[in-house]
Amino acid sequence: MAKPQPLSDDELKALVGRELRASVAYDGGKLADQRRKAMQYFLAEPVGDLAPPEVDGRSKAISTDVRNTILSMMPQLVAKFVGGEDAVEFEASKQGDEQKAQDATHYINHLFMKQNDGYEIASTWILDTLLQKNGIVKAWWDTRAEEKLEEYRGLTEVELAQILDDDEVEPIEQNTYPDEEEAKARAQAVEQMTQQMQQAIQAAQQGNKQAAQAVQQMQQQLAQIEAQPVAMLYDVAFKRTMKEGRLTVENVPPEEFKISRQAKSIKTASFCAHVVPRTISELRSMGYPGSKIDQIGTSEDTNGAMNMERIERFSTDDEMAYVAQNEAGDESQRIVWVSECYIRCDRDGDGIAELRKVVVAGNQLLDDEEVDCAPFISACAVPLPHKFYGLSIADLGMQSQKTKTEILRAQLDNIYLEVNGRYFAVEGQVNLDDLLTSRPGGVVRIKTQGAVGRLDQGKGNMGESAAMMEWQEQNLEQSTGWTRYSQGNDSKALNQTATGVEIITDKGDMRVDLIARNIASGFRELFLMILKLASQHQKKKAVINVNGQWIDIDPREWRNQFDMTVNVGLGIGSKDAQIKRLFALGEKQAQALAIGVANPQNVYNLWTDITKLAGNKSPDRYWNDPVKNPPPPRPDPEQAKMQAQMQIEQAKLQAQMQGKQADLQASAQIEQMKAQYKDQCDQAQRNHEAQLEQMRMQMQAEVDVNRQRSEAEQQSLKIQQEAQLAQLQSQFDEQRHQREMAFEQWKFEKQQEQERWKAELDASVKIESANISSKAKVDNAATQTATNEIASEVTQGPDFTPLTAAVEKFAAAAEQMSKPRKRTIVRGEDGRATGMIEE
Repeated sequence: MAKPQPLSDDELKALVGRELRASVAYDGGKLADQRRKAMQYFLAEPVGDLAPPEVDGRSKAISTDVRNTILSMMPQLVAKFVGGEDAVEFEASKQGDEQKAQDATHYINHLFMKQNDGYEIASTWILDTLLQKNGIVKAWWDTRAEEKLEEYRGLTEVELAQILDDDEVEPIEQNTYPDEEEAKARAQAVEQMTQQMQQAIQAAQQGNKQAAQAVQQMQQQLAQIEAQPVAMLYDVAFKRTMKEGRLTVENVPPEEFKISRQAKSIKTASFCAHVVPRTISELRSMGYPGSKIDQIGTSEDTNGAMNMERIERFSTDDEMAYVAQNEAGDESQRIVWVSECYIRCDRDGDGIAELRKVVVAGNQLLDDEEVDCAPFISACAVPLPHKFYGLSIADLGMQSQKTKTEILRAQLDNIYLEVNGRYFAVEGQVNLDDLLTSRPGGVVRIKTQGAVGRLDQGKGNMGESAAMMEWQEQNLEQSTGWTRYSQGNDSKALNQTATGVEIITDKGDMRVDLIARNIASGFRELFLMILKLASQHQKKKAVINVNGQWIDIDPREWRNQFDMTVNVGLGIGSKDAQIKRLFALGEKQAQALAIGVANPQNVYNLWTDITKLAGNKSPDRYWNDPVKNPPPPRPDPEQAKMQAQMQIEQAKLQAQMQGKQADLQASAQIEQMKAQYKDQCDQAQRNHEAQLEQMRMQMQAEVDVNRQRSEAEQQSLKIQQEAQLAQLQSQFDEQRHQREMAFEQWKFEKQQEQERWKAELDASVKIESANISSKAKVDNAATQTATNEIASEVTQGPDFTPLTAAVEKFAAAAEQMSKPRKRTIVRGEDGRATGMIEE
């Protein structure tokens, strides 16, 4: 057998390259396809298995079962691990380590939750676990040199000296100027002292010796004030360089983590790596040799930048996710892909393989050092035995989502076909434009009956489709363990018994609790890793705020790796539920105190936990710690017995004295009560008489008011009636005047008509007489008779007897109307005038 030989740099790079190319999912493969498919199902993208048919008008709907299940499980799982005040708790396993365990609990929670964004890290880790088979987290001590610019204004000399004492600070710019406020205060002090000194001088001139001494003291103080230098202020800009490093925890994307195909865990894996993009600036700040960084080429690593999983994740909202982002104008921002590999190999040639950290970028070996462990922690929701990668919740739900998507699309397609079916049309007998234009109440013009009609086609059964969807939903619940009862959104559960629903919910929660247990192993490894890194690399004490108190913690004391237990998942259940459980425990604890099973320290611990859950971080404000403030010692039994006997005798004597005093007090109280009762009776009688008088006065006032109101109403009614009567009289006089005027007008018109008719008649008679006289005389008797009749008519004139009688009647009626009449006003029940009667 050949003697082992040390590996050269080229051989080491070649070995790392072979292991990297042979790792799982380095260049695609089944694992990469499964994770990419899970992402497509989670995002409900219409690609791959979920792609719709390439036929226009077919449904493109996608069921979102995978996403709904994962997002429904997330709140419960996240609440278990980071839902409380602390994410981890360390318990000492041996006596004497309790304080160290408590300090470790406070500091590790500070590092994870405050120095790092613990909630975001835990949420992303759990989501990767449920979606991408295994979630990977990386924890390491980051030693990169970070430079920050800090500016301070108005610093005093003392404040400036305190900042310069920090080794990480380097001043780069400074501006000095006098303190104007201090100069104003000095000027005011000098002016005030000068005034006082002048008053003292005047008093000294009058012979006051004390004033003369005060003048000398004031002169000395004034000289000291003027001799002091002017206070200066400083505006300084510093450059702070973080040299000691810090604990860093971050999530690793699934496609960036590589592991050997035969690996069962990260601890025992022969090879694992983190292929991550870094800028040239980041590589320099990490302390890698600048000469090697300058030799890194500009060629793009296609396996990293063009990884299909990476493109699938970014292409959801980035249409240019596949484009390389390596065309930066600043060389410091140029991106290179760095392979941080952890490989077991015999580097020194001693025949024993050691775990080494090998960092390669391009063709350059940037780092090679021996390490004790790889900084990666994995968590898996459904682990499979004897292999590293397990199953995710997405793997369990994808088949149900695919089937439900197909059923959903079939249901929608059937509905579409019911509304817009297929039709036949005889060529040349149908107006195709009318047929193709579908509108409510539309008309299709045809030339012959039966030239158009609907084709026979199959119709979907919605009932069977709904039953199939329900079966698939049950299959999804059985596959993932997350039921509708766990979500609390099943309306049918309202009709079931509370016990039955609780049993179903508990059974469903058991599956989720199992997943939480699997993930909890990853959290335990993470917090142990953080504890290990803090104790190895922390170089000075840390000051943190715990429950409102600042405490000093030195992680260097933990380098002996004291034995302890790590508890995670402290946020199980809501705070209200935890408080209820602790109250129930408190009732049992009160009974246990009587028999000695519990002690005051147990009671203090219980109420401390309840106070913290209630939101008060300082329980010492409400409870005394029996360890810090022990209760007073118990007295001697005999002495206690004598004291009890003395207390009994004193109690008897006090009881007798109190009895006599009580009798005296009772007699005095009786007399006092009698006097009070008499006073109360007299006062009641006086109050009664005063109330009667007041009531009488009120009644009299009401009577006066009612009488005045009645008189006012009668006067108002009288005025209204007189006004109405005057109005009626005026109307009657007006009507009478109008009738008289009308009669005079009519009389005048008749007289004019009579005169006109008489004149016309006279003229006619004269004309007729002249005509008769001019004719030849006729001797016969007939002519003479006619002539006599005409003459008689002319002589007599018209008969005005009827006209004369009518005029006389009208005159009599007018005279009767002008005579005064007796009128009587008719009133209603309320006294108001409602009409008038003439007699």
